[in-house]
Amino acid sequence: MKRKDVLDVLAAARPADLDPPGTSRAQVVELRAPVRSRHATWLGAVAASLATVSVIAVMGVPRLMGQDTVTGQIAGGSSANVLDMAADRAAGQRQTLGRYWHTSGLILGEQLIGSPDNRYRIRTRAQTSRWVPPGPEYMVFTERGLPTVPASAADEQAWRRAGAPKLCGNDSNCGNDTAPLGRTRFMFMPSTWPIRDQGLTLSASDLLDLPRDPDVLKKRLLSFWPAYEKTMAAWPSPPPGASLPTEESWLLDLSLELLEHSPISAGTRAALYRMVASLPGTRALGQVRDAEGRLGIGVGWRRAIGDGWSETQLIVDEPSGRLLALQHVVVEQASQDPPGADGIAGLPAGSIYHALVYQKATWTDTPPTLPADCPAPKENGRNECLG
Repeated sequence: MKRKDVLDVLAAARPADLDPPGTSRAQVVELRAPVRSRHATWLGAVAASLATVSVIAVMGVPRLMGQDTVTGQIAGGSSANVLDMAADRAAGQRQTLGRYWHTSGLILGEQLIGSPDNRYRIRTRAQTSRWVPPGPEYMVFTERGLPTVPASAADEQAWRRAGAPKLCGNDSNCGNDTAPLGRTRFMFMPSTWPIRDQGLTLSASDLLDLPRDPDVLKKRLLSFWPAYEKTMAAWPSPPPGASLPTEESWLLDLSLELLEHSPISAGTRAALYRMVASLPGTRALGQVRDAEGRLGIGVGWRRAIGDGWSETQLIVDEPSGRLLALQHVVVEQASQDPPGADGIAGLPAGSIYHALVYQKATWTDTPPTLPADCPAPKENGRNECLG
């Protein structure tokens, strides 16, 4: 997504999830999906980045590419919760509050590009960080473009046959200057973004007081659904292949967002692990590796992408309870791209086409180092600068 558009799109972003069940692909559940590349569709289809892709998975991506999702091996009830041990470890973590909740990681992606007779896979990378204050101040998040490379030796040969076109940032046509290669873009948003836009009307400091029991937490989060559902009456109609959120898909989406980026207590994090692992549609994955090869315990949700299938995987380090990654993996190759995305069709099974990989998540008193000419953030302004 081009820099001149990204803040405008973010300000308007609203989620759109998957179609409701109704096919023979048993027990479906709606789930958010990252919006890839530079194509913005419907209400705030932002190119997803913090976890991968194009810009802003870091930032809480609008949910768009929906089609039905299906469960496989169900994770089971709370008595057999696959994330119980990780939740116990997370709950035992000592936290010393600071000025900012600071997260950093990589946004990784994979896509097919090139001419119809000479397609090749590329892998994209962006470094991302976020500083969220527990008060009303603006949060700061950053995107730094890292080199894009062919995915394998065979892909490199195909790329060279194509004349070795320039590969830059997260965008195969070099139109993405949100995460500029070798430079860092600093962006500013309210500390409650994007969860306030998702209906959770709590201050950043209030998030620290969310319940630490999974059942009580679920009830508390669902109390915000009725008001949020009413706001959908004013939304534009979603495009073909996408639909408005349901209560179930909204709860999962919001819960994942809280786990990914929000300043929450260790007890609330543990409760969220248990809660999402027991939601309808959750599959127990056992031991699974994230996009950087780190081994963790995982749960997942399958969903149709075009005429294929993908799986969204939440991966946690069991000994520490630390969140490792949220990633999207091709399960069955698609021959056509889903709505609002390109470059997914043709990716082989096992391809991780979008991943947000965490390197650090901790409280800190150290603020981000901003460029000297970076303007102070202001309400309704274009709050960004380049370093």
